Amino acid sequence: MLKYIFLKIKTMPGTSAGAKMPDGISLQEIMKAASLPTANGECSSSSSGGSAEEAEAAPSVACKECGNESKNSRACGGCWQVWYCSKAHQAAGWGKHQRDCKPWKLSKSPDRGRFLIATRDIAPGELLLCDSPILIGPKQITEPVCLGCYRPVEGRYCCKKCGFPMCDSDCEQAEAHEPECEAVSESGTPVKVSLFGQNNSLYECITPLRLLGLRDNHVSLWRRLMTLESHQERRSHTENAAITQHTVVDIITERLKIERYDEELIKKVLGIIDTNAFEIRLPDSSIQGVFGQGAMLEHSCIPNTHRTFDADLNLVVRAAVPIKRGYHLTSCYTEILATTVARQEHLLTSKFFTCRCPRCVDPTELGTYCSAVVCPNCPKSSKPTKTSAAAAAAKGKIGPPVSVVIPSDPLSPSSDWMCITCSTPVDSDYIIRMTSVMAEEADELESTNPTVRTCEQFLEKWSPTFFTNYASLLNIKYVLLHLYGSEEGYELESLSPMHLLRKEALCRQVLAVADSLVPGISRLRGSVLYELYQSIFYKTISMYQGKVIPNEIAKKLAKEGYDALVECARVLSYEPPVQPEGQLGLEAKDEIKQMLKWMKEEGWKTA
Repeated sequence: MLKYIFLKIKTMPGTSAGAKMPDGISLQEIMKAASLPTANGECSSSSSGGSAEEAEAAPSVACKECGNESKNSRACGGCWQVWYCSKAHQAAGWGKHQRDCKPWKLSKSPDRGRFLIATRDIAPGELLLCDSPILIGPKQITEPVCLGCYRPVEGRYCCKKCGFPMCDSDCEQAEAHEPECEAVSESGTPVKVSLFGQNNSLYECITPLRLLGLRDNHVSLWRRLMTLESHQERRSHTENAAITQHTVVDIITERLKIERYDEELIKKVLGIIDTNAFEIRLPDSSIQGVFGQGAMLEHSCIPNTHRTFDADLNLVVRAAVPIKRGYHLTSCYTEILATTVARQEHLLTSKFFTCRCPRCVDPTELGTYCSAVVCPNCPKSSKPTKTSAAAAAAKGKIGPPVSVVIPSDPLSPSSDWMCITCSTPVDSDYIIRMTSVMAEEADELESTNPTVRTCEQFLEKWSPTFFTNYASLLNIKYVLLHLYGSEEGYELESLSPMHLLRKEALCRQVLAVADSLVPGISRLRGSVLYELYQSIFYKTISMYQGKVIPNEIAKKLAKEGYDALVECARVLSYEPPVQPEGQLGLEAKDEIKQMLKWMKEEGWKTA
């Protein structure tokens, strides 16, 4: 029998052990605060609260502890789902209820499948779930990594039984490595990895093999795994299914000669991975994990939750923004800074569904116009100039745009496109051709050590064709705002006033889009806020020392930078310290103290 390693951390669907018992809340208070979901899962505007008459007519509710009914029963303030006739009975039942006390419940509908819905009002940053993985393993598309600790390897040490490169003998003995190690060694053909630092197809079958092994060695986890959606029928017609037939299915059944798993079961497991696995970023690589509760999070391109992973690789999900009772808990399964066409294509080919969130059905993408193209038919005088766009970006406000082309039906790949100013239709082939060429150049630029010069050249080339908020432009601008201040020759302390203003304008533009698409707690907002603080602060010092601005204006500008830093520290405080964003959050907290001290003791003295 194979032995496996599974994280021995108790799954915590509810309140953690030892947590303080929440206060009770009356039915009248719940009725006043209630927000009931509509058919599409959003909050109905007419359900903002019950009337005084309705509150007075509230029915009696049975106590969970004694069963007696009372109009004075109070709900557990942690979940609003169970009731007690007195605080004494709530305290008596807390030990039993504590594990199940959570601010959401699992629901199901024919069109959405299973999803999580808030049972009470939830505050930003509030912990929603901490879910231990069913299993973790390497990504199927990955460079060679150690199959014990997942650090990149260079072939200096290989497993003596199977041949896979490992860090050392300790990692070779890791229980997590046993499934694939035994499978390869029993086949009689050891693995030989000769290319390192690039994607290797030999790793595609590792995580599927580990998941398949659960059937015989960890029945409870296998049962949980089999409850997850695989979209097996839809997946069978995709290009990915054809590829993994050769790189996974045939490898397991023919090369490894494993007969205990039939092809349909292997394909179902592959579908479960495609549909449900989360990428887990490690300091030196990325892996993937399958999570039972996490898989219930509904997708939205404007998510209301924020997910991270703790040091034990548990999936930690918090509210990113205030979530009203009755709202669905959502997470984004694709890139935020991507056009609607790109997001839909990714979701359809990898998750096998079409997203109909408010952003996707809106041709303007909530006013961000991340898919908009400059109209080729409007006269140049009506189009935004580089100067006007830069001025708007410096204020963090883009729009309302003019002379841009957007799709009539953003969910249709063959949609008509029309200018919002001149109403002239634009051939969709032109849109596809231009976006394809530009996206390819953007991907190449991002993958080849971009510099300030190459990023600015890219933006100069494509800004006349695409709206300033176009997703690919925003991705390059996100790279560029970090390069101003870090690239050799563009260090923060030596940036000219013009470059500081440019950095600030880029920050404000990307932040304005982030505030619309991933408001509240998000890594995108946190990292940009830090760069915004730097640009404002160094700009202020430069202008003050150059006697361009007086003391009072300098203080006002510094306060603006300080506020950005404080918000950065708050947003990134939820990131694990092992991640770059977590480290940045710690730096921000330290700089808050330093900035306060500097402003009090040294700053703004008369030059």
